[in-house]
Amino acid sequence: MVNVRAETLIAWQADQLDRHAPLTVLNSRKVARQAFSEAVKLDLIPANPFDLVRAPRAQRVNAGRALAPDDAKKLILAAQQFRLGATVTLLFCQGWRVSEVLGLAWEDLDLEASTAHIQRGATYSPSTGTMLGPTKTSGAQGVHFLAPASVVHLREHRARNDAEKETLGLDWPTHSFEGQRLSMVFTTSDGLLVNRQSVVHTIERAARAAGLDPTGLATHTGRRTVITALYANGGLDLADIARHVGHVDTAT
Repeated sequence: MVNVRAETLIAWQADQLDRHAPLTVLNSRKVARQAFSEAVKLDLIPANPFDLVRAPRAQRVNAGRALAPDDAKKLILAAQQFRLGATVTLLFCQGWRVSEVLGLAWEDLDLEASTAHIQRGATYSPSTGTMLGPTKTSGAQGVHFLAPASVVHLREHRARNDAEKETLGLDWPTHSFEGQRLSMVFTTSDGLLVNRQSVVHTIERAARAAGLDPTGLATHTGRRTVITALYANGGLDLADIARHVGHVDTAT
């Protein structure tokens, strides 16, 4: 018989909160708690150790907004007049997380082969600001095929990016992750990492330019839009869609 102590469950719960959203951890906890309750009924353990562990606070939210395919196209085209317009293309064409988009380096891309190798993400910490780190899930990592629009807009973005680098010259900063020097795809005009809010601002500006209501539009809207379009309009299998957008489990 394994003696599972409350301290063990507290550590497990803390580790899960580092990896997943509070609502996800709360749902996992409910399943685990039920299993321990059954163990109590079978006299395998004297008491449920979860009784001594406070549950995480989590608030269930609405699924959020997704755009119709035609509106998504309008948004993508309107975004190209702005400096970070290509981020909108990747969000609403590829369905990637914004952290994955902002973690892209030119070394990850083969525009001739229309592929991108996702290896890292860009996250924000109040103490250090925006920094490079691992992807949210292992399912996001790997080689992804790029939509034709993504290739075209990345080429256009690279031309602007090269011009900015040439202007700053030696003052253009370099970035690295796990010992590898990287040339980031999306940066500020002076070469620093881009934060999520800058992308949200670009989406809102593009929505207004396209004549769309910006209410509820954010970086994750692109992911919902792609998944909805592939499932509802594309008739694809859920497992294929999960692989395309980097979900580890089709249940997500």
